[in-house]
Amino acid sequence: MLQLVGSSAFAPPPDEPGSTVLEQVKGLVVRYPNLSEIELARLINLYSRLSALDMALMLSDESLAPSLDQFAKENRSAVRPPFRQYAGLLAYAFLTIGAVVWAIAVAAA
Repeated sequence: MLQLVGSSAFAPPPDEPGSTVLEQVKGLVVRYPNLSEIELARLINLYSRLSALDMALMLSDESLAPSLDQFAKENRSAVRPPFRQYAGLLAYAFLTIGAVVWAIAVAAA
């Protein structure tokens, strides 16, 4: 009994700010079209912090998928990754290709 009380004593309720990002996003997505401007801004901010696993879990939940899809469509420009993330990935790819070409040129010489 002490173990049950001790383990739940520090677990935040889902409605409190201390709950996980996934729980907060789920709570906002369920109510999506009926959000205030502040809640919508909070949802957009939290959405960008979701991991791929969290996103997959939300998409697999049939009760959340329609609202999440509507949210993503209507706020596409706000929730997609910024160009600088793609630019960093492209720079890394070019550097890798350059290193491979350099290694081949040095090995052939």
